[in-house]
Formats: sequence, C-alpha cells, structure tokens
Amino acid sequence: MHLPTEASLGTWAERTGRRSRHLRRLRRGIETSYDTALQELIYDALTVQLLRVADVDRLLDRLPSVQFRPDERLPYWAELWPSAIALARYLWRAVDVQGLQVLELGCGIGLAGIVASRKGAAVTFTDYEADALAFTRYNVLHNGCTRALIRHLDWFTPTLTETYQLIIASDVLYERTNFQPLLQLYHRNLAPGGHFILAEPNRPVATAFFRLLRDHGFRYQRTSEQVELNGEQHAVSMYHGDRKER
Repeated sequence: MHLPTEASLGTWAERTGRRSRHLRRLRRGIETSYDTALQELIYDALTVQLLRVADVDRLLDRLPSVQFRPDERLPYWAELWPSAIALARYLWRAVDVQGLQVLELGCGIGLAGIVASRKGAAVTFTDYEADALAFTRYNVLHNGCTRALIRHLDWFTPTLTETYQLIIASDVLYERTNFQPLLQLYHRNLAPGGHFILAEPNRPVATAFFRLLRDHGFRYQRTSEQVELNGEQHAVSMYHGDRKER
C-alpha cells in the first residue's frame, strides 16, 4: 500500500479530492488479513480515532505456533497498551512540539505520533512490523495528520541517518536485547539539544536501561501517569530527558 511522502501527505488527498477513496483502499487492504474496529480516544479538545485489530486474542489463536518464540507469541503492535495512551496524553497536555522534528520508535498503530502531529510536529513513524505500518498509514491519514513520514526500522540494523529534536517511544523495554540498540539510536539520531520521552509500565527489567542511560551521558526526570483501560488502573512512568551538558 502506497502512502504519499512527508511533504505531500497533507495536501495530496485534499488537492485531488481522493482522500475518502484512498482511505477505503487502505482499509480494504488491511481487512484482507484482519478483522478491525475503530477505537476513539479523547484528550481534552482532541479526538483521535484509531483503526485497530478487533480481537487480539483471536488473532493470537490463529497464528502458527512456529511463528514466534515462546516469549514472542504476542504481536505486540496490535494491542493498544496503557503506555501508548499515557504517552499520547502526556504529549498533548505537557509538551510543546510545535514545529519539532519528532521520531516515534515502535509506533504500533500510531497513537502517540498522531497526537504529536496534531499539535504541529513533523513526525516520522517507525516500526519493524509491516502490518503495524499499514494500520499507521490508515490512522495517520484518517486523523488528518499533515506532516508525516512512515518508515520501516529495524533497531538492530538501523538505516536512519536523520536527527530529531524529540524521540518518543512507549513500552519498548520488555527485553534486555532492546537496550543497546535503543541507546545507540539515542546517540545517533537525537539532535543536539534534543529530548527523548519514554513511557514505561514499570517493568523490573527496565531499571537496568535507565542506569545505562545515566552511564552514557543522558539525564531524565521521571513522572507518573495513571491510565484506566478496560476497567483497570495502570501506572505508567514517563521518562523525559536529554544529554547532559558538557
């Protein structure tokens, strides 16, 4: 499925009058493989509608058992996690992103980046999973994001050379193997004077990553967000930081 480039995404559909047809094509392509549903999230004056997998458990049941290692059977991108909801709310209420170049790592179905885009940022959405990017393509266009670029990114063999004033991610520290690649992305792709925001659901394994950040010249402040999802309360820590001044 084709999505216009960053420069043309916002104007292409409106200029040609084909936005609705383009959205229908994107959705039809997605629904050849997935049952979908629209989920609405409201952040004060902003309403975001997300196309998502309707039933993640059903999706999991139909996957071949050989497709994932035992610890990787869940297609993480398909779930809307509390950390993504918390990050989006934090961006909307507490962060001035107007005019910033923003990179989202592990974007899933695109929620946090969409909020940043609607606040005036130019957002590059990245994920390893092609299907996640297909949902993000739809959601970005459906929510009227005008400055967006969608790219595949493998943290272990990264191809990004650009730098960004803000790098955002949520719930990406569930495996220690992610620590060094993420640290290297911060070193390589965070612009001078830039910031990172990382939403983390207080997994014990993640503690070592934040020690690693401090040891490699980064600093951060930690705040807490509470998210209610499916009738349950979730505590999410927000790490907002930058490089230490030399």
